[in-house]
Amino acid sequence: MTSLRSLPLGMFAILWLIGWTLRVPILAAPPLATRIADSYGLGEAGIGALTMLPIVAVAFGALPAAWLIAKFSLRSAIVGGIVVMAFASIARGYAPSSMLLFTISLLMGLGVALFQTALPAAVRSWTPSHIATGSAVYLNGMMVGEFSGAGLTLPIVLPLADGDWRTALVIWSFPILIIALIAFLAKSEEVGLQEEEGTTDSRTGAWASLPRWNDGQVWQFGLLLACSIVIFFTINAYVGAILRSRGEEYALTGLLIAFNSTPLLASFVVLSAPRWIGRRNPLGASAIIATLGLAGFYLLNGWASWLSAVIAGLTSTIELILLVSLPASIAKGLGVIRLSAGTTLIGYAVAFILPLVGGWIAELTSQTEMALIPALVFSILMIPVLGRERQYVCKSMESSARPAANSDS
Repeated sequence: MTSLRSLPLGMFAILWLIGWTLRVPILAAPPLATRIADSYGLGEAGIGALTMLPIVAVAFGALPAAWLIAKFSLRSAIVGGIVVMAFASIARGYAPSSMLLFTISLLMGLGVALFQTALPAAVRSWTPSHIATGSAVYLNGMMVGEFSGAGLTLPIVLPLADGDWRTALVIWSFPILIIALIAFLAKSEEVGLQEEEGTTDSRTGAWASLPRWNDGQVWQFGLLLACSIVIFFTINAYVGAILRSRGEEYALTGLLIAFNSTPLLASFVVLSAPRWIGRRNPLGASAIIATLGLAGFYLLNGWASWLSAVIAGLTSTIELILLVSLPASIAKGLGVIRLSAGTTLIGYAVAFILPLVGGWIAELTSQTEMALIPALVFSILMIPVLGRERQYVCKSMESSARPAANSDS
């Protein structure tokens, strides 16, 4: 058993703080959406675009982020990404037009993509003997950040800002910039990002950090990541309309609170069991239970349906955390960046498209529950993608990757 004294507690704290910043500016916007819309004269489509643009930028910003990380350094990418994100978040309140508002929101998402893509490699570099725990720590921070941005903006931050949404965004930026300074000043070993031995890639320099699209694991983990995201996002997007169609709208507030609290609980579950990272069985169990939960929400009514939704939210987030932690646990050097960037792009892009398809099917059939069908079918089809390996290893470096997944032993 690892003693407390031997743990890199200082680096765990920094990783947790950096993880906390990942979602705060993105999820602080939805509670303020109506105020922002009134200021810029936005309709429903504009509000939706404002909410989704940073997420789209995280997906498609993963590739340029990988190139920049390899070109400069992990610390530069993390600190630079946090600073860009924080100042872009502030600038949203002072954009002179809605078009510039959308552009700045896109820039904010690119800043998030930069340091989100760097974090798995930072875990391997900064906590090399505790990779699984380090991954669980920063992802716990991310989930607490999601809760902070979504849950504390209206009851705490907006009153501090005297009801001004622009000032609220500025207030949120202060702790984020302080965390950037802490990350900049922190003393830690930074292992250079090198190509792993035994690989054959003709690309050189920063270009070698881009995903190999002929690598089956990029697609395997990317599609599984999409499955975890799409289950959570689809339920969150359509729960209000579905409950209203069933005459259960009275349960909406309670269900939303319970459902959106599950990521925080999921992060503590994985934090307490870091050895799950890199293993197929915990990942497979969470994927299957999440799919069953989504099916239960679609097929059942009343409390059974609500419970199914909460179970789906919890297990899909456990699945997401295990998948996001994989690159640092099974790859090395530039392989971590490649795998992280590729899976992020595939996962978030697919997860963005499927709920839109679900909404289109619901409108076409005039049956609100049909919005869940694309996510449900996709989740069922993805179960075999889990594969047969009991322990995941990076195929391009199989002989050297296996010990990494057990680095917390």
